Amino acid sequence: MRRLGWTGAVAALVAAALVSVISAASPHFPLRIDFPPNPNTGANWAAEGIFGHGHTFYAGDTTNGAVLKGDVRTGESSILVPAAAQGAKAAFGLFVDKWDRLWVANGAAPNANERHALVYDADTGALIRDITLATGPFPAGGAFGIINDVTVTKDAAYLTNTNNATNPGANVLFKVPLGKHGEIGTPTTVPIPFFGANGIEATKNGKTLVIAGFTTGEYFTLDTETNAVHKIDITENGAPASLPRGDGLILKGNTLYIVLNLPSAAFPGMCGDVAVVKLHDQMTTGEVIDHLNSPDDPLVNPATADLFGRYLYVVRRNGTFPGCTTTGLTAERWLTRLDKKGDDDED
Repeated sequence: MRRLGWTGAVAALVAAALVSVISAASPHFPLRIDFPPNPNTGANWAAEGIFGHGHTFYAGDTTNGAVLKGDVRTGESSILVPAAAQGAKAAFGLFVDKWDRLWVANGAAPNANERHALVYDADTGALIRDITLATGPFPAGGAFGIINDVTVTKDAAYLTNTNNATNPGANVLFKVPLGKHGEIGTPTTVPIPFFGANGIEATKNGKTLVIAGFTTGEYFTLDTETNAVHKIDITENGAPASLPRGDGLILKGNTLYIVLNLPSAAFPGMCGDVAVVKLHDQMTTGEVIDHLNSPDDPLVNPATADLFGRYLYVVRRNGTFPGCTTTGLTAERWLTRLDKKGDDDED
């Protein structure tokens, strides 16, 4: 979930919500950054999405909508957005726009017949807007999906709806138009010819979106002016690449980082990976040029990632997975640092 275009990290926090966590690792971009306990249950922070710029990171809790704000240089963090009543809110994908507003994809909360996006003040955590994206009853044939990830251009916020194959009526992106000064408009939908949309990124100029098709392991571009969608043909070693369960995306120039949300019963022996793809031909083709992981803290069930200088920090979600070794609590989650290597092209 790489987020471009955010300017200025600030230190003001809601004093009543402060909960500090300090990693035991090195104070200089530690290999591991731990999350605090869930303030509602005492369980580990249920992180899925991460947003970053400079050395500041934001991470949401999918169970209650709380948002953590921290510093990757030290591993210190504190709660910016307090937890809501269990199930009333969720925080999946995150994005801070150029107006210093934190956009949050609200999953399937607060109930089965509504889908929302939440907008907060990125400095104070105060709620600015609760945007209803869709109301039910939703099309028959399966769950409508979850509002999973978000990216913001100068003209609009775009949110993915991770639905399933039995519900083609939900094959859409949600688009929230923005005015010249960031005025939030009325949400609309953008039809897409595939299901299971998950990670989403925008080019610097906002003219092209890159979207992960989570269920099929395919990747697409969308022209924001025409809404035309094209599949990206990705190869590795001269053959079609296998990049299953693409979750979080980072787009830096012509380099696309894809977090592969593994393990999965369909792909035995794979515990998690970040594939590095060099995009060509106006992003119609791409080639896998690298795979990133940590020899000290191998990825297990990673969700999303973001760039911080030469490093990626990846949200990992440990559990009991055959063939995948993890430490700590069964459901414990933390950030693992990866070295992105090399240089990226510019747009």
